[in-house]
Amino acid sequence: MRVDFMMIGAQKAGTTSLAAQLAAHPQICFCREKEPGYFHKTADWRAGLDKYHSLYDPRPGQICGEGSTFYTFFPEFRETHTRLYDYNPELKFIYIMRQPVERVISHYTHNRVREIDMRPPEDAVFTDAAYVDRSRYGVQLRPYLELFGPENVLLLIFEEYTADQIGTLGRIAEFLDIDAAPFITTDTTPLHQSVGQPFLRSEALRNFTKTGTFQKVRNVVPAAIRQPIRHRLLSNKIDEKPHFSPEMKMALWRMLEDDVNTIEGLLGRGLNVWRRGYTDEAWTD
Repeated sequence: MRVDFMMIGAQKAGTTSLAAQLAAHPQICFCREKEPGYFHKTADWRAGLDKYHSLYDPRPGQICGEGSTFYTFFPEFRETHTRLYDYNPELKFIYIMRQPVERVISHYTHNRVREIDMRPPEDAVFTDAAYVDRSRYGVQLRPYLELFGPENVLLLIFEEYTADQIGTLGRIAEFLDIDAAPFITTDTTPLHQSVGQPFLRSEALRNFTKTGTFQKVRNVVPAAIRQPIRHRLLSNKIDEKPHFSPEMKMALWRMLEDDVNTIEGLLGRGLNVWRRGYTDEAWTD
């Protein structure tokens, strides 16, 4: 077998929700691990290919896909695109992008609630290059466009996806050459929100909650007991995004504006939903 398509980003741009919706489609066999991250971390990827393929169990007629945002973490991982091309030069890619400054804020919020990065925003995002680099969509996309061709890379906008999920899923169905009808009744509930949702500190506990044993215990222990233990003793939670000053947001925009221009050129249209509040410039042909 060979995987047919991959959702390669961007991080904090709705990929978890989109992966769940794709996995529910009867013509798609989605990887059992949403982000296996096999090709970005495995130099000798051919040696472990059987183990990677064991994450799929396609039925006849299904196409296979996965979603690893790691695959566009450039320059952190510089050889991923060539490994993927050697693996399957006919791969198709889905790349969904969020307003780049808002993506940085969501990225920092994600790390903050998980206690990965407890520094103030100014210290974190201007010190750790990953915050800005992962919003450089033009830089991240270029290797894929050059190797696989623009016809095999579907560019989506997060804000348009959240406004019309069914319409966006219809575009994906056309891109993957599958039936759009099953998407009409898809679940549009957002997943993996960083704000307002408790996050278990312990990875072992997070893994345990996915097991059948946990579900049996969950059904026995009353919610009145279970929820206070989870929310107060075992979880982190923030009720609003950390504050980024207007000056800091504008500095980030200036660092990322060239990539916005690049994406607008690739799309052939302006992205006023991204520019609003940062620039009065209109996109021109």
